[in-house]
Amino acid sequence: MVPLSEVLVWSLAGVLFGSLISWIPGFHIFNIMALLVAVFGVGELMPVQAFPFFAIGAIVAYAYVSAISSVYFSVADESAVFLLFPTQRYLLLGRGHEAVLLYLIGAVAGTLVLVLGALFIFPKVLPPIYQATSPYITYFLTAIVVFMFMSEWPKEGDRGKTPLQRLWLAWRQILGGILVFFLSGLLGFAVMNTNLLPSTSAYTRLTPMFIGFFGMSWVLLNILSNPPMLPQKIDDKVESSIYNTLKASFGGALGGTIAAVYPIITGGMGALIAGHITSQRGDDAFIISQGVNRVIYYVGAFTLLFLPNLRLTRGAAAWLVSSVYTPKSYAEYLAAIGVILLSAGISFLFTYYLSKLIARSFTVVHIRKLSYVVAVVLIAISYVLTGPMGVLVLFVSTAIGMMAAAFNTRRSYCLGGLVLPVLISMTGHTGEVMRLLGLG
Repeated sequence: MVPLSEVLVWSLAGVLFGSLISWIPGFHIFNIMALLVAVFGVGELMPVQAFPFFAIGAIVAYAYVSAISSVYFSVADESAVFLLFPTQRYLLLGRGHEAVLLYLIGAVAGTLVLVLGALFIFPKVLPPIYQATSPYITYFLTAIVVFMFMSEWPKEGDRGKTPLQRLWLAWRQILGGILVFFLSGLLGFAVMNTNLLPSTSAYTRLTPMFIGFFGMSWVLLNILSNPPMLPQKIDDKVESSIYNTLKASFGGALGGTIAAVYPIITGGMGALIAGHITSQRGDDAFIISQGVNRVIYYVGAFTLLFLPNLRLTRGAAAWLVSSVYTPKSYAEYLAAIGVILLSAGISFLFTYYLSKLIARSFTVVHIRKLSYVVAVVLIAISYVLTGPMGVLVLFVSTAIGMMAAAFNTRRSYCLGGLVLPVLISMTGHTGEVMRLLGLG
């Protein structure tokens, strides 16, 4: 382990790095870290033993500061207000800063749950639970996918003029979601099991696909929708209750923990399950639970790399770091918990004051101009990490992500790009599917 002074220096560098890039729409900390390593290499920039602490500082910053891009830069036309996420509704009502404050309440709650759990519960409880349940992960994944489809409900079935039109409108969203899931799955299967992308991109081969599904499609929607930039209030007030906060915190912690511990299950999937289990209601509860969920999902999953007697590798950042160095001592585990607390405090203040600054100057620079710049940068990242074929994968996955928006269905169905090929592999049918698709 590097000296504590170096732990502090590299952790603060990680927080600064994560804070500076995490508010930009379409940027994900995993992609930027992969780009950093691919271009500069870890040993050239910092001691390899310091890389996990740099990464945890950057991930904590992302878990907090990304609230800015989610609230302020995923805007849409006001005519869609009843179809939007709660954060977008807050923005269209001039309450974007309040939405950020609600998220921060959840993020702080998530940090406290994570730190207390890491100190007193996880080392003793997680290893036996994980050992007992991990053989059944295939069944968990299958059940979650089925539940995602079942939790949809036919909509808009009263708007068509004929019975056939009403039937189509009612089922359009569900059928669109199923189509997006399987198209994403086919793309993910090809990316994982063929030589479509160069072998030198082993740790980043999924990056252009996920940039397309979630980052680029989001940026393109901002460009195409030309959203209004409405004045925002900067009052430090939130409308919620202690009951809603506690209930949302429990739901967010439950979903985040499920997603952090088990492979392939993402924060969105965990939140969907926990939201139904705890019967979440209200926009304020939703935003608070998202803050809790994202902190535990991103930071908690990475912390498992430090956890004695388990050392699980969860998430792209953990795989990237573990390819260079895996923490080995209990002292590193305790240092990581301290870094989480320090990074969370800095990230909280950065997010709070950045939210005030953006709310005050929200109408100065239109999101459309920023989105053009981000789109070019995302294409450049894909090219540097995976070459020309990576850019092709980016364009295809962007089209699939735009299909999800066109069908007004969940963007999370794009996770089929990860879930479907892994399920096929877990059930031992990769060879048959390869031959069926003419790839084997």
